[in-house]
Amino acid sequence: MNTIQALAGMLLLVAAAYLFSTNRRAVNWRTVLIGLAIQNGLFLLINYVPAVHHGVSAFGAGFAKVLSFAGDGAGFIFGDLAKPSGKLGFLFAFTVLPVIIFFSAFSALLYHFGILQRVVAGLAWAMKRSMGISGPESVVAAANIFLGQTEAPLLVRPYIRHMTRSELACIMIAGMSTLSGGVLAAYVAFLGGSDTAEQARFATYLLTASCMNAAGAVVFCKIMFPETTPEALSSSKLQSSKEKSEGNFVSAVVTGALDGMKMAAAVATILLAIVALIALANFLVKDGLGELLGVNAAIQASTHGMFDGLTLQYLVGQVFRVFAFLMGIGWNETLGVGSLLGQKIVLNEFIHGPGQDEGRRHAVGADGDDLHLRAGQLLQPVVGGHLRGRHRRAGAGASAGAGPDRHARAGGRGHEAGEDGRRQRPVAVAVLI
Repeated sequence: MNTIQALAGMLLLVAAAYLFSTNRRAVNWRTVLIGLAIQNGLFLLINYVPAVHHGVSAFGAGFAKVLSFAGDGAGFIFGDLAKPSGKLGFLFAFTVLPVIIFFSAFSALLYHFGILQRVVAGLAWAMKRSMGISGPESVVAAANIFLGQTEAPLLVRPYIRHMTRSELACIMIAGMSTLSGGVLAAYVAFLGGSDTAEQARFATYLLTASCMNAAGAVVFCKIMFPETTPEALSSSKLQSSKEKSEGNFVSAVVTGALDGMKMAAAVATILLAIVALIALANFLVKDGLGELLGVNAAIQASTHGMFDGLTLQYLVGQVFRVFAFLMGIGWNETLGVGSLLGQKIVLNEFIHGPGQDEGRRHAVGADGDDLHLRAGQLLQPVVGGHLRGRHRRAGAGASAGAGPDRHARAGGRGHEAGEDGRRQRPVAVAVLI
């Protein structure tokens, strides 16, 4: 039943993207069908082919092991504060944020030695050959599996000024459909806690979803923004930056660590502001409107304590539960999953509840049964779209803010470039996990 439900949801989401398409006649259904086949093929291989499953699981375990070394650095600086099993328990600032700094430095080291570029080039070659998209599009889509949405386009910066509207849309949608390496690392530390087995499990889920979402991003982009000027593509040849970073490897590590520090500081600052605003909104809605209407006790009883009244989390859960249902989630669980989806889209990718402990309970369910695992066992990966706007408001701001500045240094016109010379503002359709 869940499989049929998820397939129906997939068709409805594709139909919705088609409804909002800028040129329905120009949609290349070959690219769309191949992209969906790649998603489903990855799912079937990972879940039903033992060799592939063990390989991906081993990679996830290795990824979690690498991230665990961030604890050594954090422990040296913060002592017991960085130990989730310490007296003070799990502290986000001293456990998760150091992982972002460490992984940023580690990624910079891989980039310096040209390892990351080779991995990206291999994935991009596969996407270009199978889906028939342009070289720069495939490079950015593949790079977003590992890099952030502002760093990945730098691999093809010479081509940005010549890109068509469809290519620009693909770059933006791919960036907001996958997890950057730093955020992925933070998710693993946040959800897995101090348990290495749990970290490996979540790393496997997230890496799989990020790879599947790269293909899904291309699918939705090519439906909503089909290529209408194939003769004007920025390049028909696969080309990615194979240059090493300037300076020696020590310089690369220092630069990466400083970039990670900026990202960690941004995450902490935004979280502080958003959590405070959520508390204010919940006070006004729950203690004000909820008490006035007398619905808080009824909501708490009907949700079995998942929500303690008319809160912002409850409201976004009601709005987005239909998307959770289209993903194949049983209706009795759609409120919790819909709340997670709504908070990620409307607020921030780190917000899963009023606090870290409650957020983790929402992520794994009240009885310890992992909602992500149940969702991941469906035939169709979790795909959806915020058809009217953006996947994450902060993410869209990062793309808009970083794009013109960085691309200007490369001599490009950033996101203002289009085949007709007018300012282009592609609407991003998010592929959710």
